This record gives sequence, C-alpha cells and structure tokens, in this order.
Amino acid sequence: MEKAIAWIRSILVILWMILSPFAMGIWMLFHPKEEWLNADLALLRFIRWGVRKIAPIEVEVEGREHLTKHQPCIYLNNHQHTIEAALIAEVYPPRTVVVAKMGLRKIPIAGWIFEKAGNVFINRQDLEQSIRAMNELAERMHREKINLWIFPEGRLNTDRVGLGPFKKGPFHMAVQLQVPLVPVVFSPSYCLLDAVAGHARSGKVWIKVLEPIPTEGLTEEDVEALRDLAFQRTEAAYEELEERAFGFLPHHKVNCEHVRDIERTA
Repeated sequence: MEKAIAWIRSILVILWMILSPFAMGIWMLFHPKEEWLNADLALLRFIRWGVRKIAPIEVEVEGREHLTKHQPCIYLNNHQHTIEAALIAEVYPPRTVVVAKMGLRKIPIAGWIFEKAGNVFINRQDLEQSIRAMNELAERMHREKINLWIFPEGRLNTDRVGLGPFKKGPFHMAVQLQVPLVPVVFSPSYCLLDAVAGHARSGKVWIKVLEPIPTEGLTEEDVEALRDLAFQRTEAAYEELEERAFGFLPHHKVNCEHVRDIERTA
C-alpha cells in the first residue's frame, strides 16, 4: 500500500509539472508584455506550490544574499532531476531567463509560451544556430539588464554522482559581457521523489548560493581557467551538501542508492 501511494504521488507531481506551463500562459494574459520576463518566476512558484501539497519537501537556502549582489549575472545550477523545477523557485530572481534544448520548443503550446516569456532554445546538434542564439541572448542581457539561469553540465546528470563536466558556452558569454558568475548548488533531490524507484516522501533539500565569481578584465584566453574554477567551487559545495543530506536524513542515502541500482539494471 505504501509503495502504491508513493507511485500515485509521483505521478501526480509529474502531471502537475506537465500542466503548469498552461498556468504560465494564463499569467501572461493578465500581465503586460513588459512583465513577461517574470513569467518563469511565476511558473516556478506555481509548480512549487503544487508539489508542496503533494509531496512536502523542506528547502533550506544558504547564501541568499549573493543572489542579487551583482546583476545582471549568469547563474550556474547543477542539474540531477526534473523535480528541481519545483525547488528553483526558492532562489530564482526576477528578470531571469533560461537556455533550454530545442526539443522543448516543439512541445505544443507550452513551447510557444516558454519562448514568448523570453527564454532561449538552442540546438546542440547545430553549432551555428547555438552560437547565433547565444550571441543574441548576450546582446539582450546587456541591453535589457536581464539575468541568465543555465545548467552548465548541458543536460540532466543522469549518473547522479557528483557533477557532469561543464560546457564552455556560459563562460564565453560571461567573459564577453564581463558579468559575474553565481553558482547555485542543490543537494541530491532525486532521493525524495522518483517515479522509477516508486517512492515519494517528505524530506529536505539544501541549496547553497556561492559568492559571485568576477569576470571583469578576463579575456577569451581565460575561459578554460574560469570554467575550471567554477567547477571546483561547485563540486566542493555539492560534496558538502551531499554529506549533510545523507548525514542528517539517512533515508536520503538509502533512496539514492536504490535509484542508482534500478537505473544500472534498467
């Protein structure tokens, strides 16, 4: 019975997240176009509200003062699980957009709404399109004073161990615009809610916002070193949060190992 309830809760969360973009469209109907850059924030808060009702997850944020210390900026967020969409609302600043893979643009209605809210789609198989899209976004960031929220690993870290390697794109853009990088690090969240493993339980996720990494005076020759520095700081913070999560709530560790075992044999 307990597992059946967990499955139902997992499915309800997934359905809520699938339907949420339509709420974003409704929000945009009742707000002037100048405010559409905040549509992402409205969407994430809506998702967070629903997930809290279905599968209560406590969130503790450390370093919140770094979020708006320097703007515009580029936020770097590790990415392990889709449930993080329900948690990002805790730290997602106003006037911030995201870069997403082109496949999301093809989702009927939702993809169109997402694009109209100012977000950017890139085709990782088309280098020219990706470079063009990122250059246009860089111009918008400079002109409109907007922030960028990006997943530097480039995809979900399905290995669920540590961090995936960081792509160079965000660091090229940061140097081009001379804007700071702000790492935002999540502790493991897939331990709490996972439809594959069949569990959905209340628990806690830690989020740590690190001090901004300045880029003033850096050039293209510094991009690789900048990427390595951001990776090292993010990795150290993630290891600290993982240890905290597994030590504070031992069932997190059990759940995480269970999920990994299932995915290895799938």
